[in-house]
Amino acid sequence: MKAVRGANYRLLVRASPLHGDGLFAAEDIPWGRKIIAYRGTIVGDKEAERRIADGATAIMALGRDQNIDGFDNGNGAAFANHSRQSPNCFLLREKSEVWLVAGVNGIKAGEELTYDYGADYFPKKGKRALD
Repeated sequence: MKAVRGANYRLLVRASPLHGDGLFAAEDIPWGRKIIAYRGTIVGDKEAERRIADGATAIMALGRDQNIDGFDNGNGAAFANHSRQSPNCFLLREKSEVWLVAGVNGIKAGEELTYDYGADYFPKKGKRALD
């Protein structure tokens, strides 16, 4: 278990029942609160594509020819896992930052932070979206 620094609430990275390691709340987080900004090395589109081809899994578009690699000098936000059916967070793009924000039900201490990565990351198969 590893504590995350630079977040507005206490967070931990530990093994996830969803996938690999996950990001967990160490305290209750009320709905609508900014939890942590998505941080990492900023790379251009060509470099992002190269990294994705090499297996990078935490590239997030920031703006025109700007992408964040959350596992390259990241702050732990990249450990938030995907949930299409019951995410408890959403992303807020504000100026030149991307924030993980608590959803309408808030987050209880011990819960894993999840958000819907979207159809670009997990495309629909047939008529049913992946979980």
